[in-house]
Amino acid sequence: MKFDIPDKLISLTALTLTHPRARVKINRDNTAEFIVKCGVQQGDPLSGTLFSLVIDTTLKQMELRGNITTRLKQCTAYADDILLTTRTKQSLLDTFQKLKEKSAQCGLIVNGQKTKYLRCTRKNYKLEELQIDSMY
Repeated sequence: MKFDIPDKLISLTALTLTHPRARVKINRDNTAEFIVKCGVQQGDPLSGTLFSLVIDTTLKQMELRGNITTRLKQCTAYADDILLTTRTKQSLLDTFQKLKEKSAQCGLIVNGQKTKYLRCTRKNYKLEELQIDSMY
């Protein structure tokens, strides 16, 4: 997926993410400079925009257009929350696995502790755990 982002802007963004250094201000004094070793920081003004670009690309690769009345599966996303709606258990397992794989290709990891599912049915149904690799 390509976006019409000028090469100069991409280069400038890359520079801010390459070998970043930081200091912490405690009272009126700064600590010694240290190297930041983990990707885009949560407080970085670019983090939201970069995340949106990556998650948008990831979700478009999953080809989940349409709505649940005409398709077996559907995806709704807001910020970093993603809702997968499917008609069958197997479709949910397959779609979630595909989401994990596509996300991993971009360096994103699905948080297993925040992953939840809800079964909606008119029938009396005994809830069972879903196993997707090492996640529920």
